[in-house]
Amino acid sequence: GIVSIAGSIFSWLGILTYEKFFFAANWRIVYFWCTTLATIIALGQLVLVFGWNRSIGIPDIWFSMGDDVLVEFVIAVQFLPMCIMYLGLCPEGSEGTTYAMLTTFSNLAGSLAFDISTALTAVWDVSSSAIAAGDYSGVWKLSLLCGLIGPLPLVLLGLIPKDKADQQELQQETKRHYWRGVAFIVVMIVTLAITFTESIYEVYYHDDGDLDDNQRRLKRLMVGH
Repeated sequence: GIVSIAGSIFSWLGILTYEKFFFAANWRIVYFWCTTLATIIALGQLVLVFGWNRSIGIPDIWFSMGDDVLVEFVIAVQFLPMCIMYLGLCPEGSEGTTYAMLTTFSNLAGSLAFDISTALTAVWDVSSSAIAAGDYSGVWKLSLLCGLIGPLPLVLLGLIPKDKADQQELQQETKRHYWRGVAFIVVMIVTLAITFTESIYEVYYHDDGDLDDNQRRLKRLMVGH
């Protein structure tokens, strides 16, 4: 409860921060630094796993709370440029339909990230029994892997516009990219199929009830929110 309230407050502060200081900033720079900060926060889980925070007098609950609220702040700062891009892509007269389609694609990406994080929990033993026995080897390895995977989307940073003017210039381009469109649709269909299959598996064949807070946090780091 307290963590959720603090996260909501920091999300609001993140929105205010973007509007006041970064509204005219280059979107690529905003995405780069938000992703970098999110990666640092994700790798900060290693501090919690090894208990280094306790050696400097910070209780686990306060360190974990700080981690969660900082993630919410960074996500909020990163969210507004995405909304501006989405609105810029909506043609006049069909804004609602186009925005719904774009947010659907975004939600599919989040669902796929969750599916990948679920699959990664099977790579090392991060079960409740292993943690109860004091075996954190799987937890720190998975935390490290999640942290290192986070910056991978930056390789595609050049594909997003720099700002609203750059986006408008790209939209005025008359050249059509057939195969890029095909690739986009294929990726969307494959993502939907993976998400649907994983959901069926989770509902009918997998008991997720014994996941502890560490495992849920690892999944959350992979999804990004």
